[in-house]
Amino acid sequence: MRQVLQFAAANGLDLMALCPPDLGNWLGEVGDADWIPATVAVDVMQAAALGSGRGDLGVAFAMWSNLRGFGPVSLLWDHCSTVDEATRITRRYLHLETSALRTHTELDGDEAAIRHFVMVPTRWGGSQFLEATLTLELRIIRMILGEDWRPLRLELEHRAPDNYRYHQSVFRCPIEFGAERCAVVFPRPDLDRPSVRGNTNVLRFIEQQLLQTDAHWPDDFLSQVRQLVAASLVRRSANLDHVAGQIGLSRQSVQRRLAEHGVKFSDLLDEVRMRVAEEYFRTAPCPNLTVLAHRLGYSEASAASRFLRERMGTGARSLRRRGHRRLS
Repeated sequence: MRQVLQFAAANGLDLMALCPPDLGNWLGEVGDADWIPATVAVDVMQAAALGSGRGDLGVAFAMWSNLRGFGPVSLLWDHCSTVDEATRITRRYLHLETSALRTHTELDGDEAAIRHFVMVPTRWGGSQFLEATLTLELRIIRMILGEDWRPLRLELEHRAPDNYRYHQSVFRCPIEFGAERCAVVFPRPDLDRPSVRGNTNVLRFIEQQLLQTDAHWPDDFLSQVRQLVAASLVRRSANLDHVAGQIGLSRQSVQRRLAEHGVKFSDLLDEVRMRVAEEYFRTAPCPNLTVLAHRLGYSEASAASRFLRERMGTGARSLRRRGHRRLS
């Protein structure tokens, strides 16, 4: 957020005027605060883009920013030997910097995709935050593989802005708006193509420092499970066995730890699905049950409709109206 404030000042953006008062209050605390809510980082960027009419604000910020200025995790990227190593290490320690974002690498034939998810509730959607983080991903890969590197395509879930020439000049590849994910897609061999800049010794030294920090990090088990469930929905793998494997615990251990918090896995699964559904109807320009079913981890639109009725006590039509009122 300190970099966002600097970017705004350099580009003549009055964030206090562009953001609602409650966000402005948090902006006033950024200089001295040790932390701010993750939702603030997402909402400030979206509010600034909406208020200024800059559909490229997230991309512009990420290109302007200091790539090594995002905390200790960003110091690792210079020394990674491959893109796969950089993404794996980032996923391992990203929670030390932000709970707003999670990433996942998806493999499909000859293609690899690094997918980004917003993990916190938002007021107006997280498109600018996601575009910014995907642009940072692009810069990291180019730092490893060279500035001439370009992806096969950029996929973005939201609709296209009126003008996205700047996006095209930065990514130098086809851009697919209205896609089913937010991801940078590139040839699969690029994951393991070695970098001449890699330095294993320095990388391990920095990682040891992060391990010490991680050892004192609060253990919010429920948040971990929620995040893994959210990241697994679209792959239809949001089940207890898969999540337990991702955490590194047995099925029984996860059940026992959830029981200590007074919840069942099915409770958290429903909670995450409700959050995804509410977010979708709040931000999608033309919501439909088929797309929602995909996001909730169902294969049929009828399953999504049944979930809305049984778990949320409403239907798609009511949620569409509610979402339109909030947007207007």
